[in-house]
This record gives sequence, structure tokens and C-alpha cells, in this order.
Amino acid sequence: MASPAKEKAFPQDAKQALNEILRRISFRAEVFYRGQLCDSWALDTSGTGNVNFHIVCHGECWLHLPDSQASTRLQGGDILVFPHDAAHIIGSSEEKPRAFGIQNVTREVRLDRTNPGTALICGFLEIDHSVRRLLMGALPEFLVIASQSGGTNVAARTLLDLLFAEAGMDEVGATAILDRLADALLFYIVRDLVEKNLPIPGLLGAFGDAQICKAVLAINANPGEHWTLDNLAETAYLSRSAFAERFLSACGMPPIEFLTIWRMYFARRWLEQDKATVMDVAERCGYESAAAFSKAFKRVMGAGPGQFRKIGGVRKIK
Repeated sequence: MASPAKEKAFPQDAKQALNEILRRISFRAEVFYRGQLCDSWALDTSGTGNVNFHIVCHGECWLHLPDSQASTRLQGGDILVFPHDAAHIIGSSEEKPRAFGIQNVTREVRLDRTNPGTALICGFLEIDHSVRRLLMGALPEFLVIASQSGGTNVAARTLLDLLFAEAGMDEVGATAILDRLADALLFYIVRDLVEKNLPIPGLLGAFGDAQICKAVLAINANPGEHWTLDNLAETAYLSRSAFAERFLSACGMPPIEFLTIWRMYFARRWLEQDKATVMDVAERCGYESAAAFSKAFKRVMGAGPGQFRKIGGVRKIK
């Protein structure tokens, strides 16, 4: 008998679509700390508004959240991710700290596995607003990609070894190389979620439902089609009411809201990469007027399409 994970595995066309989506999303990684901490220490790196990550290269530390009395032990090879920039403390003590928002480092030594302490690489992922909502909108406060099991973790460990090797260097280009290597973390996060088959609403949840996946693939293949709730339901071979309910459960949002966000994902790419006019992009997205398109674009992306082109992409929109 097949395991539940295999029964719910993504169909091949969904994997291909997700791979193409991941290739084209707009994001960047930045490593802002690399060091080896000794004795008593504590760090809270929240507040950037981005997806934060901590890589435990070797040693161990403890994660604490303000609203939880339990602590989580982290060890060498673990990747800790905060999808929503949650307040946190990672530190040397299992005991919960009295205050958050602190930086307390008593002693650092050179990054080296033969030295004592806990080696960390910390940074953030700045991700396209619309894609971040679809990929991570319903994720919990934190995720741990553990070092001890799973296909993702074997490959991720190789990446961590490269990051650690580069982090210990003081050579030309080391900072840029660290940032580019850290880019790959986003894809390992997504792969880990797919492998774990967690029931998390969003794009992965939609792809994981065989019938809802049909509608998502149809939207992805032709975002400019005159999509309605009725014809989307037809692509999924469901009644209108059953489709709406099942889509909301799988994706965490109504079908037409998803459609709008997905169209704006394409629009962002066309505006930034193709240098298309606003009216041309509006038509490609199925809008009859530039005004209606611009209103939807600003609501989803946080800035109008004209402003978006002037400032060079979503990564500079605050």
C-alpha cells in the first residue's frame, strides 16, 4: 500500500510548473552575520520585515519564542527559518530569556570547527510580495530544516558546507558569494515543505490537490483568459460551489483572489523584464482598461505599475 505522502505527490506537470515559477520569482538573499559565538550569548534578529534565517554550521543553540515556554534545540546542520519575521531569541541557554529584542554577545572566535562555540550564518530573504504570500502566507512562525534525515537535508548539508567554508574567508568577493549561495536556501525551504507534505494552504496546497491543481495550471498557462468561477470549476471537473469550497481549503484564499495575485505575478515580470507598456500588460492579464489593471496591481504589489518600473522592481518597494 502506498504511503500518504506518495499518494499526494505532485503530478509531473505541477512539478514542472512549480520549477518554472521558482526560476522566475523575484527575490534576493543577504547574509548579515557570520561568526562563532562562545560562552553566554543571545540574538534576536527580527524586525527586517523579511524572511529571516539562521544556519547552525556546528555546535548547538536554543530557540525561544515570546509566547511559548518550550525551547527548541538546534544543532549543527540545522536551518532555522522565520517566514513572517517573528520575534525570537536564539542563544546558548535552554532557559527562556526575560526579555526579547536583545543582542548579547560576550565572546567570538574565528570560524573553525576545531574552535569552541556555535558557528552561525544569519541573513534574510527579500521575496516578491505576491509570491511570498502564496508560498509562505500560511506557514507557522518558524520552520526547521533538520540535518539528520531526508533527501533535502543531504543536499542542503552540502550547501551549508560551502557557506561555512566561504564564511571563514576574508577574500575578495566573499560577501557576494555568501549572498548568492544563500539564494539557494529558498528553494531548499520549498523542497522541504513538498517532501514533508504538510497540510499548509497556499500554492503548494493547491498543487497538492489533484483537481484544484488543474485549475491552477490552467491559470498559469493562460493568465489572460476570461476566467470566471464557473469556467475554473469546469477545468477542475467540479461544481461551482464544490470548487470554491475546495479551492479555499487547499489554497487559503478564494479562486478569484488567487487569480488576481497570479496575474500580478506575471505582470511584475512583464513590466520588469519585457519593459512592456502598462496597457499591453493589462491586456495580457485579461483587463480591458489600464486603470482597472493599475488598481489591482497596486492593491497586490503595494505600488502602481508605473512606479514599479521607475524604481526597478519589487525588491525596492517598502
